[in-house]
Amino acid sequence: MGNPHRGEASFEVDGTAYRVRYSWNAAAEYEEAAGKPLSDALFDIARERLSARSLRAMLWAGLQEHHQDVTLKDAGRLIDKMGRKEAQRVMGVALRYFFPELEPAETKSPDPPSPAASQ
Repeated sequence: MGNPHRGEASFEVDGTAYRVRYSWNAAAEYEEAAGKPLSDALFDIARERLSARSLRAMLWAGLQEHHQDVTLKDAGRLIDKMGRKEAQRVMGVALRYFFPELEPAETKSPDPPSPAASQ
């Protein structure tokens, strides 16, 4: 099971558990595989317009820390089996840890009030 406090998300396909975690290495792996900056993909995710190539590369990159044997094509097969929506949900959980600014504003805790000025 993934540890959300470490930025991990988990899922299971055909009885095998997988953990997704994003790091700077995963970001670089994504950029190399997808041929575009990660910032473009994050913008696409926010607009819900992630291409098949980007979605597959994003899942693959997030799997590399714990599952180096998973190939890009394997990542595509995992998406086929779990469905695009579930893949995006799992990746979203892990990405919110690595990029906390992706969390919707309504779920963020407000800043604590400033202390009163001392006199």
